[in-house]
Amino acid sequence: MKYTMNAVFEAPPFVIRLAAGQHAATLAQRVVSVSECLAKAGMPTVRIASSVAPQPIFSGDWVATVWEYVPTVRDEPKPADLAAPLRALHRLDQLDVALPRWSPVEKFRRRLAAAASLPPQEAEELDQWSRDELGLSASDLLRDLHRRCDDAEEELDRVVWQLPWGVIHGDAHTGNILLPLPGDDAMVRADPLLCDLDGVCIGPREWDLVPTAHGATRFGRSRVDYQGFVDAYGMDLTGWEGWSILRGVRELQLVTSTIDALAGRPDVAGELAHRIRSLFSGDRRTTWRRYR
Repeated sequence: MKYTMNAVFEAPPFVIRLAAGQHAATLAQRVVSVSECLAKAGMPTVRIASSVAPQPIFSGDWVATVWEYVPTVRDEPKPADLAAPLRALHRLDQLDVALPRWSPVEKFRRRLAAAASLPPQEAEELDQWSRDELGLSASDLLRDLHRRCDDAEEELDRVVWQLPWGVIHGDAHTGNILLPLPGDDAMVRADPLLCDLDGVCIGPREWDLVPTAHGATRFGRSRVDYQGFVDAYGMDLTGWEGWSILRGVRELQLVTSTIDALAGRPDVAGELAHRIRSLFSGDRRTTWRRYR
């Protein structure tokens, strides 16, 4: 179904998510607990498959989580579809499970460290790609991105948040929303569900509003659709003084998210190079495309 940072397979009545590494294993264990707590709280989120236990499932370096398969409509989710589930989630101050405090730059640095520790052949491929596409060595590229991480942390310390901190999704874009097929009464639309719960944490609610605003300003998505989200949720980030900082953090996230996993993925590598060139040049008008 999808492969950006995790590989997601459809296997009705289940959906299976695969990841590798020690961090992935620790994260999967927390996500299972988070999913169970959100279900108990009646949140509009996907459900872990309770018939498959215990979870997560380990095999060598791999870890899998198994989820209930949700048949969905053919329509692409709109930004407004995010509003109701986010408003529901944002009513929670905490969960009955220990949640990390929002620390986005920590994740960026982890990806950069993974890229710096690739096996020799993949490291050589990364270096050649960086020289061919960006005109600098991989080590210079990673050094520059580390510096940008430092700058982002300093800028985040200066943000004056407008909303109180609480439970947030952490990566609330339209690719992480499901539109279930209606039930017996086809005239009644089923409520949208949030999926990909890896980023659930305690943090600023504004961060969950960034992807829709960024989609309209960087990915060329419909301004009308974005306004529909603003009207439904009740806040427009783009007129807030903290928006520029959060936009920069979001762009750093979208640049570092795949930098350690480019091998055998020419489409992803090409789009990443396009993003980095515009980021380094300070060009905020160039349109980015979704990873495929």
